Amino acid sequence: MYSYDLYTDFELADLLANSDESAFNYLYDKYWDKLFVIASNRLNDLVEGEEVVQDIFFNLWRKRESFKLQRGFENYFAVAVKYEVIDRRARRLKEGEFRNMLSQALQDEHTEMHFYQFDLDQLAMQLEYRINQLPKKCRLVFSLSRQSNLTNKQIAKKLVISEKAVEKHITHALKFLKQHFRHYFSVALLLLVS
Repeated sequence: MYSYDLYTDFELADLLANSDESAFNYLYDKYWDKLFVIASNRLNDLVEGEEVVQDIFFNLWRKRESFKLQRGFENYFAVAVKYEVIDRRARRLKEGEFRNMLSQALQDEHTEMHFYQFDLDQLAMQLEYRINQLPKKCRLVFSLSRQSNLTNKQIAKKLVISEKAVEKHITHALKFLKQHFRHYFSVALLLLVS
């Protein structure tokens, strides 16, 4: 087994471009905790901080073949966290505006309340349908994470799998739901915990 500590960041980037999973795992292990602390603190939310880090690593792996490192991974991850946090905060504002708008509309007329409730019910039904399309293990992990509010460690222990496997299942589920809900993704996630 290679000692990836001996490689420069640019050599690691080259290995990553050649789909070296061990190099990716090395970067993941080296930076995950630090990124998680930064993202969670900036968002004041542990779950969302974890999602930010998962998104960053998912995107790094997804674009690995075309990835070009400019300064070093420390700099790359600092910028990635910064932009993911900005994106999440912007989405929070949009969600807040949506909730305020929905609340106002629900107060306006009784008939409108039925209309918006119908929309949310439809969205909830679509969400349940899409979740049921996930592979069995992925669906179980996602359900334990989002609906039962178990930590990755608790899920790993319960299902006798590694925490990394839990993270991969959650990342896959979130990506799948993002593809199907696009602009309503944040609202769909709110329905999961309501």
